[in-house]
Amino acid sequence: MAPASPAPAAHPPVERSNPLHRRRLLLASLTAPVTCAAVVGFYLRLRDRLPGRLATHIGSGGGADGFSGHGSFLATGLVLLLGLGLLFGLLAHSVRAASGLQRGLTAGGCALHALVGSLFVALLFANADVTDPETVRMTGWQIGISLAVTAVAGGLGWLAAGAEPAAPPADSPPPAEAARLPLAKGEAVSWSRPVGSRVLPLAGLATVAAGVVFGFTVGWGGVAVPLLIGGVPVALLTGARVTVDRRGLIVAPKLLPRPRLTVSLDRIVEARHREVDAMRDFGGWGYRVSRGASGIILRSGDAISARLTNGTEFAVTVDDAATAAALLNSLADRERTPGA
Repeated sequence: MAPASPAPAAHPPVERSNPLHRRRLLLASLTAPVTCAAVVGFYLRLRDRLPGRLATHIGSGGGADGFSGHGSFLATGLVLLLGLGLLFGLLAHSVRAASGLQRGLTAGGCALHALVGSLFVALLFANADVTDPETVRMTGWQIGISLAVTAVAGGLGWLAAGAEPAAPPADSPPPAEAARLPLAKGEAVSWSRPVGSRVLPLAGLATVAAGVVFGFTVGWGGVAVPLLIGGVPVALLTGARVTVDRRGLIVAPKLLPRPRLTVSLDRIVEARHREVDAMRDFGGWGYRVSRGASGIILRSGDAISARLTNGTEFAVTVDDAATAAALLNSLADRERTPGA
């Protein structure tokens, strides 16, 4: 067994004044007050046409089975939207070291705000000109418009978030003391291992179960939908496949083709392996971000640790990480050596 490599030195924190990251943070959080303004605007426009008691929950049969006053309806909608804005703003800030994930969170925040806001507006239109709120029905075209608005908002959020500029290539190959695997000229080689998680599927299923309970007891228009949206992908994250080849370091979920995270060879300065404690080093499991480091942490134990050109560390917990790290260094050498 190869001797354990020393843990990499601490890296400086990620630059926090990146204008692209600031833009994404604003998009993820400020779409909430914009959506609140839209809900309030539609309410003021329709207020004189609304009954004194509003139908606020539509049951599985399409009929109203939950009611509230105007003030309670608006307060619920505004608090929910502003809470989502705060949540997605904090998430976008916490994952600023991971460009792809931050961009996805920004688009997801825009889409979720649009979904919740458009459903509240659809309820207002469904209540308009109704004398008895128990007769309120949510039509298919109203739900279709909400879904269309959600898709458009998510797409615009993705475009507005922008792509991260490509990281500049490293000026030199990995240090001479870094472990390597011998490769013949032109030899094609790859390494791949699965890694599983016991914690994340249980956490995801618990979140989904909580969403279902809230949906049937309190109503689907409150916290139930966010819990379901957040819990399903976590429940599906039973494990991942880690691959090292000419593309770099790739982590893909076992059950889904996407999302796939790729760290290209030109972004890797040096790769080593080290022991990772999920709670102590990264504060938990899943995609984690800590000061100057990020990673896919599905369990504690052996991990690939790659030092990147932006000064941060990217870690992936997986068995046989020493072999993977040595291969990454050899492939990075080849990438930066013409004719190798």
